[in-house]
Formats: sequence, C-alpha cells, structure tokens
Amino acid sequence: MARYRLFLIGSNSPLEVDLPARSVAELNEIASRARFLEGHMAEADSSGVCPGVLIPTCRVQMIIEAD
Repeated sequence: MARYRLFLIGSNSPLEVDLPARSVAELNEIASRARFLEGHMAEADSSGVCPGVLIPTCRVQMIIEAD
C-alpha cells in the first residue's frame, strides 16, 4: 500500500488515501479495470479508526503520490 492524494471532480480539497498500489503505474492498471478504487483514509477518525473507502474511478480527476 502507498499513500496518494486524490483530486475528485466537484470537490474542493483532495483526499489522502492509502491504496493497494506501490506506484502510479500500478494504480493506473488497477483504475483502468475497476469501477471503484478500494482503500483506507490516511487519517484516523475521532475513534482512531482509518475507515475504508470506495472511490468511483469516474470521479477521479488527478492522482498524486503523497509519500
């Protein structure tokens, strides 16, 4: 897993998400085959849990490696 910053269509601020891809090239392969990217939020919520997320690939505008 690696941390990425996702910019979504219609959103003002990027999401910091841990996704199961070691590189942008690997993430591109995953995104080209899937309708959703599955991962975990990088920051824990108030309970100390990093919630799982499903991000629709059709809403992704840009992805930047965060690490």
